[in-house]
Amino acid sequence: MDYFRYSSLKYLYCAINNYMNKFEKRFFTLLDEATLDDLEKDAFEDTLDDETNSDEFDVDVEVSETDDSAAVEAARAHAEYAAQMKSELEGWVTEMDSWLTRLNGETDSIQSTLSNAEPDTIFERMKQSEQRKITRVATELASLAESFRGYVAQTDNPAFRHV
Repeated sequence: MDYFRYSSLKYLYCAINNYMNKFEKRFFTLLDEATLDDLEKDAFEDTLDDETNSDEFDVDVEVSETDDSAAVEAARAHAEYAAQMKSELEGWVTEMDSWLTRLNGETDSIQSTLSNAEPDTIFERMKQSEQRKITRVATELASLAESFRGYVAQTDNPAFRHV
């Protein structure tokens, strides 16, 4: 009886495995054939009414350099403002990196100076009480700098325009 139960479970396992292998192959074939943009566009078109053209919703419009319409001027002004904000944000990240090096760098930092303090000096007393705080502040500053780097990386993402 145990052999029969084992063989039927083995058969069931193999049948499920074969079915899943076929499904997996079809699924990956579908993914290889269709790009993500095509899938998103098809999904978007499926939500529209029959008489609605999906091209009416296209936001990637070519604009000539000589066009002086108000919309083009507003887009140019916004692009310049976005570039200015990106530049300022990159400046903040650079300043944070320099502060990180000053606080907790390998050489000539506050942390290394306190670590190498001579006995019976004010730096030695500071070392005993302030090294943990310096490390904590440096960790928080590094975290903030990485967060800001993420925002800098997203500035060219069209999904975040005009937000």
